[in-house]
Amino acid sequence: MRKRNNIALCFGMLQEGHKLVFALFIFILCMSLFSCTATKFLKEGETFYEGSEINFDTQGNRVGRKKILRRELDEYINPKPNKKILGMRPGVWFYFIAGTPKKEKGGLRNFIKKKLGKPPVLFSEVKPDRTAKTLNGVLYNEGYFQSEVSFTVQTKKKETSVTYDVILPRPYRLDSIQYPRGRDSVYASILTGLRETSLLKENQRYDLERMQAEQSRIEEELENVGFYYFDDRYLIFQADSTVGDRKVHLALRLEKGIPPKARRIYKINDVNVYSNYSLSMDSTRQTSFAKNVEGYNYIDSAGNFRPEIITRVINLKRGNIYRREDQEFTLSHLMGLGVFKFVNVKFSEVHKDSSLLNTDIFLTPLKKKSLRAEVQAVSKSNNFVGPGITFTFTNRNFLKGAELFELRLNSAYEVQVSGQTGDGPLNSFEIGMETSLTVPRFISPIRIDYASREFIPKTVFTFGVNLQNRVNYFRLNSFNLSAGYTWLEAASKSHELYPIDISFVQTDKKSPEFQNRLDSNSVLASSFQDQFIIGTRYSYTLNTQLSEDPMRKFEEKKYRTHSFYFNGNVDVAGNLFYAIQRQLNSEEEPLQIFNSPYSQYVKGDIDFRYYLQFDERNKLATRLVVGAGYAYKNSTTLPYIKQFSIGGSNSIRAFPARSIGPGTYNIREESDSTTRFIDQRGDIKLEGNIEYRFDITKIFKGAVFLDAGNIWLLQNPNNERQGGTFKTKTFLNELAVGTGLGLRLDFSFFVLRLDTAFPLRKPYLVDDPWVIDDIDFGRKAWRKENLIFNIAIGYPF
Repeated sequence: MRKRNNIALCFGMLQEGHKLVFALFIFILCMSLFSCTATKFLKEGETFYEGSEINFDTQGNRVGRKKILRRELDEYINPKPNKKILGMRPGVWFYFIAGTPKKEKGGLRNFIKKKLGKPPVLFSEVKPDRTAKTLNGVLYNEGYFQSEVSFTVQTKKKETSVTYDVILPRPYRLDSIQYPRGRDSVYASILTGLRETSLLKENQRYDLERMQAEQSRIEEELENVGFYYFDDRYLIFQADSTVGDRKVHLALRLEKGIPPKARRIYKINDVNVYSNYSLSMDSTRQTSFAKNVEGYNYIDSAGNFRPEIITRVINLKRGNIYRREDQEFTLSHLMGLGVFKFVNVKFSEVHKDSSLLNTDIFLTPLKKKSLRAEVQAVSKSNNFVGPGITFTFTNRNFLKGAELFELRLNSAYEVQVSGQTGDGPLNSFEIGMETSLTVPRFISPIRIDYASREFIPKTVFTFGVNLQNRVNYFRLNSFNLSAGYTWLEAASKSHELYPIDISFVQTDKKSPEFQNRLDSNSVLASSFQDQFIIGTRYSYTLNTQLSEDPMRKFEEKKYRTHSFYFNGNVDVAGNLFYAIQRQLNSEEEPLQIFNSPYSQYVKGDIDFRYYLQFDERNKLATRLVVGAGYAYKNSTTLPYIKQFSIGGSNSIRAFPARSIGPGTYNIREESDSTTRFIDQRGDIKLEGNIEYRFDITKIFKGAVFLDAGNIWLLQNPNNERQGGTFKTKTFLNELAVGTGLGLRLDFSFFVLRLDTAFPLRKPYLVDDPWVIDDIDFGRKAWRKENLIFNIAIGYPF
């Protein structure tokens, strides 16, 4: 009995000891949190600036834009307070505890003070009276003429905040806009058409920024007809707010005493092109190297470029009237060649009373050659992981014609880490070489008229060799040669046409297991046969997100509410050679080139996306992908590399990459481990995605998504992949469906994405494909079988 009491006493003491330790921990934590507020470092009379608040008083009037106005006004309130985390100011705390570093650079104190620490923002630095006047001026410039801004200061303990109270009346709006009536004969031709394209419209809210943009637009219009020295300062808006009913009458006037050279139309005289310019080099010393090329004085002491390559893309030509548009296109074209680090265009009058401009174009070349090495650690959603390395050699002026030559060597080793690999890990080794030559112009045996003055077309040649060794199964060798064109119709519309696109695919070193698999599946055997692919492909892309809208900055919404993306592709192969050989009465079946058959098919696909922006922090993104391919005459199935696949980090994220379909076919029932190396592919693809994206912080973004889709076969002899054939009556009932959550780190230039997804519908479970009732996050076996983690770069669409 005593022993039991002793045990109980010890246990009670242990409990009391735990409580004491826990209480001590809470006390130390509270003291640390209190000290992290950094208030103890403040001197007598000092307080932290806590921030500001803006309150609107509309005095019973209906006034919109308050949310937008609050955000705009907040930009003019400075300084900004120190950031707080759970009521603490850790940055300020680090700043004070670091003390005064003994050295200006280096050392632990410097790191803590300058990297981890932030100087305190005190209320003594805030000037609320000056800020109130600034806010009142901003409101006046936006049409709120009778607004009033006052402020109150609140101090609580060691923190002071400011509240700005704004009396916000209804804004003034434009009643009428009067432009110069062409009385000035010099500008008459341009002034008469100003009103039709004006940024200012009746009943718009008075907005000084919009009026300044209109002045800039008129300046650009005049500069585009030769008035090089005209400036928007010579345009004056006179506003009359006495017309009543909160209306403003605007009258645009030309300033008196405009200088003579601003009233003169200029023409281009000499154009001097310095193609090897540097700040340390006096351009006047290079004139001995000048030669006339198509009317340009071309100076290149180093002989780096063929002169006509440079002069061909310059829009400024001797004898032409100066146009600002020509100047901007010249800058865009020269930078678009990709061989210059800096481009600068300067103009000067031939003499004081002349109407001629000499033009100097200074070009500073980029480094011609570069070598880049990339080491990668790859993790794929089909459980393959491994290292990879890529070497890229770049020559930016390969043949002295601004050609971009790239040679890329890559290798990768992957091993499948999965408990389902039965016979041991599956290994894959890949090595490849790809070269490309991009020429900044059309190269064609026939003349191609390219109407755009804004963009430069390109001719692209590529050649590549790739070897994929699926250890103990097969080796896939592929060769590719292509020649084609890329060009822009507008900033939002692009085209790609490859009249020559030749590939040769060869499979060798087949293991007995893999060969048996091919012998039992004729469709798979046809996909993996040695064959040529000789065809033509075309692609068209429309992306409204890239189109410019000069009125966007003046709208209440600073973002585009509706955006669209469309990409369409057509790929045909084998038809020309088939027609020629049939005309030659060839009886061979299938027809061959160099003792190997060639593919004959037609394939097309579209990718349509719609983006709905609710506000600056919330967006709905949707995508629909439809594709189909059909092999005929010389082929019984599409080549393996041309077939469609579905699933993975940029597709249906609840399933491993290329693991879905075709149709209700279930590869998991296959006992042959060889199939794990074969991606599931088909002739028809249908995929739909919807994703709601929202901001968590400035960098961290979140997403909720739903994906659905599948692939099917058009040609499935003997039903070798059971359930894989496309049927119009049942295909919608064979869709795979998945959902999940995403976290993204968006650094503007770089997006790191982590998506976690799980299936809602598995099409291969024919009797009961919906698996929503089976969801059990607490069960380890369910998580292992269903949860898919996708790590990727960039948004999925």
